Amino acid sequence: SVVITSGDIGSYAFYDCDSLESVVITSGDIGSSAFYDCDSLESVVITSGDIGSSAFSYCDSLVSVFITSGDIGSSAFSYCDSLTSVVIGDSVTSIGSGAFEDCFSLTSIVIKNSIMYIDYYAFWNCDSITEVYYNGTSEEWYDLCWYSQSSPFSYDTLYYYSETEPTEEGNFWHWVDGEVVVWE
Repeated sequence: SVVITSGDIGSYAFYDCDSLESVVITSGDIGSSAFYDCDSLESVVITSGDIGSSAFSYCDSLVSVFITSGDIGSSAFSYCDSLTSVVIGDSVTSIGSGAFEDCFSLTSIVIKNSIMYIDYYAFWNCDSITEVYYNGTSEEWYDLCWYSQSSPFSYDTLYYYSETEPTEEGNFWHWVDGEVVVWE
């Protein structure tokens, strides 16, 4: 495990580090390919800083990603075959092109309504996605700037946030003790 609490992480800093299992970063930017091809890496928590291009690409054992701050660079998590869940928090404003491209096992995404821009191919070939929990309204979702001019997610997979039980038709969710719960 690696915990980084200050300073930036340079490009290729942990490149191909096969024994690394978890990363927690609370300060600083992450350079290009910094954790590229770390085959044993299973979880990533990032609470500060921007994520460079291909920073975590080809991390075959990566299962979960939790990002609360910084922008996500192009191909940042591409080709992470085991990635199943992603939480993108309050201070992330953009997701770069191909950021999660070819993450075949990705099924669940939580996206806060701070996101303003999602670039082309950000979730390309993520055909297993069954749940996208957006912490905003349908109007805010469709106001997002999609480089490809449309959302790659179907209406069936998209859930909008509602603090109280909604009276209108549609898919809605809320937080209960830090967990996502769908309104039935």
